[in-house]
Amino acid sequence: MTQPQRIIVLGAGITGLAAAHRCRELASAQGRAVAVTVLERSERAGGCIETLYDDGYIAETGPDSLVTEKPAALDLARRLGLERDVTPMRPEYRGARVVRSGRLIPIPDDFRLFTPTSLAGLVRSRLFSPAGLSRAAVEPFVPRRRDDGDESLASFVTRRFGSDVLNRLAQPLIGGIYCGDPKRLSMQATMPQMLALERKHGSVVLAMRSASRKARGAAPPPPRLVSLRGGLGTLTAALERELRDCIQTSSDVRSLRRTAGGDGWTVALADGREMEADAVVCALPASASARLLAATAPRLSDLLASITYHTAATVTMAYAERDVAGLPRCTGFVVPHVEGRKILSATFSSQKYPGRAPAGYALLRAYIGGALQPSVPKLGDDEMVDVVRSEFRELLGITAEPLFSIVRRWPGALPEYAVGHVDLVAQIFGEVSAMEGFALAGSAYRGVGIADCIRGGEEAAQTVLSSAPRPPAALRLDEVRSAGIP
Repeated sequence: MTQPQRIIVLGAGITGLAAAHRCRELASAQGRAVAVTVLERSERAGGCIETLYDDGYIAETGPDSLVTEKPAALDLARRLGLERDVTPMRPEYRGARVVRSGRLIPIPDDFRLFTPTSLAGLVRSRLFSPAGLSRAAVEPFVPRRRDDGDESLASFVTRRFGSDVLNRLAQPLIGGIYCGDPKRLSMQATMPQMLALERKHGSVVLAMRSASRKARGAAPPPPRLVSLRGGLGTLTAALERELRDCIQTSSDVRSLRRTAGGDGWTVALADGREMEADAVVCALPASASARLLAATAPRLSDLLASITYHTAATVTMAYAERDVAGLPRCTGFVVPHVEGRKILSATFSSQKYPGRAPAGYALLRAYIGGALQPSVPKLGDDEMVDVVRSEFRELLGITAEPLFSIVRRWPGALPEYAVGHVDLVAQIFGEVSAMEGFALAGSAYRGVGIADCIRGGEEAAQTVLSSAPRPPAALRLDEVRSAGIP
């Protein structure tokens, strides 16, 4: 009888869970046997996805949305039977705002990220100084860049639109997504579509304007962001149920090496155990992967160690609705770094998605940290709550004490896609391709979103299954006879 292929997945964040689940799905479809084990250092699975439930509140301490333009997350939710739980944002609170001089300014509908699709929209924005407006208005006349090499977000936006658009809109929107410094963030890795528009059309504004005209009269696009009725923890909980027999938490992996025969892997744990595997999916942060591979693959280890990580934190607070009666009718706001404040953004969770707070109550969340605020997440819990309360008092007029607060830190959880990241990732996966029975996945490589991580985990599952020999197909009767078997 053919022995099952032994696959060990390192890390039980969304990437590792998706990889393990896909290994089982593919093996079942292909009629092969696999024995999957998922090893997780912490006491819980799910990684940065964490949904807390208390007395009618649904609080996300990590990411809170799925991007519909990338199908991997919604495809997985469908396969897990969660399609009816997909929840769009509340339409009555559509849109977000940007802080300028202590006031919350709406982002006009005719902006696409930091790009205006009309001069009127640019003027109406109220986000930029007169000099900034004049500079952004001449973007159609700025010559396209001839060099195909990578450049930073700051370089691209300043070159095409000027520093006001960079500081007042691009940095809080794009830098906020990646929690990075726009002077270091790679355009090729974070905004390749903008580079493509410049190469093809010369002007990003004219290309966006043309696309906007073509879209007029067409059916409205589907919602870009969605969640699940019970929060994103519903997704990881469903995966945990499917994988309940193979997840081992509190399992700290200390080393990864080739077996003596060179045809498999030995995984050594901090508690002294050693486990043998035919294949390994490494779904850990690049920094942790680098440490494990230092002896086995030093070149790959060095490449992985060159990826910088930043720390973030969230502070969630609940209020009676009467205490936040002046809350703007939107989903939240972002804060430009030039405003000199101590939060990156805020989400009005109970206005963004339905069912996040009981009737008569509101749930708000602030996001803190990243490359431009490295010291704030180091504050104590009470200090961070005081920081957020002070910001909410000045920006939103909220003076009431919250009913409760939740502080959650995510140390070293945010990979920085620095200039040259695309080439670095190509080198990393070039090294990985030469390692039989090994695959790498996670947010450090080809996308930081949940859908990106799921796609990477599922591709890693495909890789390790493809590297295993398929079980022999059953012989037909005529083949048996021709082989002389009675």
